[in-house]
Amino acid sequence: MRTFIQVLCLLTVTLAGCVNFAPDNSLVGRDRSTVIAAMGPPSLERQLPTGSRMEYPRGPFGKSTFFVFLDKDNKVTRWENVLITQNFEKIFPGMLATDVEFLIGQSKSSFSLSNHHIVWEYPFSNSTCKVFQVQVSSNGKVDSTGYGYAPECDSSW
Repeated sequence: MRTFIQVLCLLTVTLAGCVNFAPDNSLVGRDRSTVIAAMGPPSLERQLPTGSRMEYPRGPFGKSTFFVFLDKDNKVTRWENVLITQNFEKIFPGMLATDVEFLIGQSKSSFSLSNHHIVWEYPFSNSTCKVFQVQVSSNGKVDSTGYGYAPECDSSW
């Protein structure tokens, strides 16, 4: 039994050393390479006036997209999960689709409608099994937003 517990502890420590799902406050003040070692390469890195931002969507059914902000010296200043209702409320009809992606990241899944529109879906943490949806028209602008149900949820929702 003792050997089993030792093996289990070793396995836990080994797995903990793998790429992390989410950043933590220990990354603040650390450099870009430390973030990549901890979280893997970002899906996208954007240049900002104050430095850069590394984007980490966790999907396809993950409910978080993390932005890690770096200053001009490539040191982490902060991080945040951007898939929150306060950010969804900032999205409005007529907004450029590129501005949506700048605000909450790239969609993890999407589907097409018969009217040549695309619906981007953003799963997020909530108690009602909803996903945030952004309908984008062929001209690259937001047509509408709303909430749908996550595909992994029971159809009786």
